[in-house]
Amino acid sequence: MFVGRVAELEKLNEMYAGDKFECAIIYGRRRVGKTTLIKEFLKDKKAIYFLAREADGMVNLNGFSSDVYSVTAKELAKNSFFSDWERAFDYIYNISKDERIVLAIDEYPYLAGGCRPISSILQAHIDTRLKDSKLFLILCGSSMSFMENQVLAYKSPLYGRRTAQFKITPFTFFGCLPFLKAFGKTDKAILYGITSGIPEYLNKINPSKSIRDNIIDLFLITSGHLYEEPSNLLKQELREPATYNGIIEAIAQGASRLNEIAMKCGLESNKCAKYLKSLISLGIVKKELPVTETSSKKSVYLLDDMTQLPAVETSQSLSNTSF
Repeated sequence: MFVGRVAELEKLNEMYAGDKFECAIIYGRRRVGKTTLIKEFLKDKKAIYFLAREADGMVNLNGFSSDVYSVTAKELAKNSFFSDWERAFDYIYNISKDERIVLAIDEYPYLAGGCRPISSILQAHIDTRLKDSKLFLILCGSSMSFMENQVLAYKSPLYGRRTAQFKITPFTFFGCLPFLKAFGKTDKAILYGITSGIPEYLNKINPSKSIRDNIIDLFLITSGHLYEEPSNLLKQELREPATYNGIIEAIAQGASRLNEIAMKCGLESNKCAKYLKSLISLGIVKKELPVTETSSKKSVYLLDDMTQLPAVETSQSLSNTSF
């Protein structure tokens, strides 16, 4: 079921209709619906969809070869492979110089992790040939830090090559309503609060069960689909998940000032501030200045995404709550 993302889909289709080279960057946290948006856009279009693996460059190159040939030359799909990425993008240029075609590379950070020069290679091909083609290129990624620092940032080889960027965010309360038709107003508000509007989580809600049973089944039992989700997301995005978990727990337990959080976690204030900055960039924590204060030193730190609470903390809190 495709829900929402009307503005994004309209913009993508508008760009597609232009029949000139486009490079759209689509990024956002995991489970927010980026791949669903891309696949909805690709319907009824000549398109190559490639999902990069967390593997070395040759594994991804072979997978890319198969996906490209399966769309453009099916007889070559099983046994033919590009020898390197230079030849792969040469082939892409040759098939797109006179014909509109979409190339969507999903989980681009995995591709770049296994082949470090890939952004520079792609930059060179855009600058010398692809910019004059009819290719519609989509680069998509779930690693917020990578996409913002290694794709969109000024020092990135791809800086200035994008023609549009889409930061996909969770649904608003009203955007969640199509998933929650079976529930009353109060239950809808609670379910929105515990899922933060993440489409993947909303999709897991069973409309035939009560809100209590849904929360138990998804969050509180060890086999629940979302039981390990917070720690898994932190492991995918951050190098020291245990430290970040400690900071999140400290804030969840009421510590809001920098010194309070640092003390609870056994960290120096300046080091704790760097960790907090990373959590803010990921949308997990937010920094606010009380309305009665003017000095930034009075800022407080609050959780911005409740779905990122550590699993144990979440379980203990919810198990003591009456529904």
